[in-house]
Amino acid sequence: MEPGTEPNLSLNSARRPRPQPTPFAAAEVRAAWLSPAQLLGLVLSAPERLGANVESGSGLFGLASVMLFAGSVFAVPYGLVHGLDAWWRIIALYVGSTLICLPSLHVFTSYLGVALRPTQVAVLALTIPSVAALFTFGFAPILGFLRATMDPNSDLVDWRQTSTALLSLALLAGVLQMIRCLVAAESLNARRRLYGVLVVWLVAFGHVLLRMGRLLEL
Repeated sequence: MEPGTEPNLSLNSARRPRPQPTPFAAAEVRAAWLSPAQLLGLVLSAPERLGANVESGSGLFGLASVMLFAGSVFAVPYGLVHGLDAWWRIIALYVGSTLICLPSLHVFTSYLGVALRPTQVAVLALTIPSVAALFTFGFAPILGFLRATMDPNSDLVDWRQTSTALLSLALLAGVLQMIRCLVAAESLNARRRLYGVLVVWLVAFGHVLLRMGRLLEL
């Protein structure tokens, strides 16, 4: 370096390795059962930490249980907007479709030599219904208001059409969260074949979910 010149701090800082995300500890996963705020943070706010759990293989059974719980319980209010007897339909739509397609994801990854344990596959897949259910929990008051105030004889858009759009948006959020978790898991992110598997699986999953939605009249 020539006298009087200053080092390029921006370049030096850019070369520093990014800090590795910390996996969720067992105590944090247990706390999610008791604290809605902790559950929201676990499922929604830190995909890089979820990815670290998937990558390290730590605490996966607990995470899968919490995500299955979130995907079931938080979907109920949106279902109730459709009717008291429809409380279970959003659970069947998201969780049911995921569970139907879960074995195929494990088979696809194994066939292509992407060595993932069943719990790793389960946590990745369950990000979809858990995130989608939390989004529908936030959308439920909106849909309830629209159902109460919309007149099918005068309004151009029926509340059921709005519901379909909101359900699609919630699903998209779940799929994007799964991708964010995968990107954060660096060792898995390097396995390009896994992305090909996920593309094929998401097509099959989308077909099953669309069929499920029609059967449930959603």
